[in-house]
Amino acid sequence: MAVIAPLNPSAARLSESEVKNRVSVLRRFKGLLIEQRQRLHSYIEILDRQKDVIEKGGTEDLMAHVEMEEKVVAGIISLQKSIEPMRSMYELAAADGDTETGIPELNLTLEKLKNEAARRAENNKTLLQKRMAAMRNELKSLRSNPYSKRKSIYTDNQSATLFDISG
Repeated sequence: MAVIAPLNPSAARLSESEVKNRVSVLRRFKGLLIEQRQRLHSYIEILDRQKDVIEKGGTEDLMAHVEMEEKVVAGIISLQKSIEPMRSMYELAAADGDTETGIPELNLTLEKLKNEAARRAENNKTLLQKRMAAMRNELKSLRSNPYSKRKSIYTDNQSATLFDISG
């Protein structure tokens, strides 16, 4: 068994159980960050499909996408709630110069994905507002249609008429 000299002098004083604890924290934290990255990718894909539905689809399709988006966002938020305590545990357990684990790169990637998702969600929101304004204008034009208020000539006199046939 080869002995590796620790990079951090304080790491030489760590017990084996402490090292195992730190490794488990690191693995769990990294796993959570990878899962968060996957969920953000799926959220961005949903936002892309939602953009197409806003532009071309019907209201039922849009409602389905909004519900799917809400579920994904709820999953991202719940995962974020479990990531935050793990982040503080990681910061306590990790060495100062810990760059070999890939955690800083994952954090950078997650921030980029969060910014991209926020940008696309804002674009979809703007697009949806424009579509709603166009639909309101279309409804106003249908209501102000001069032919829609015109009554049929047969609907003017709907009251009963009595005839005297007694002679």
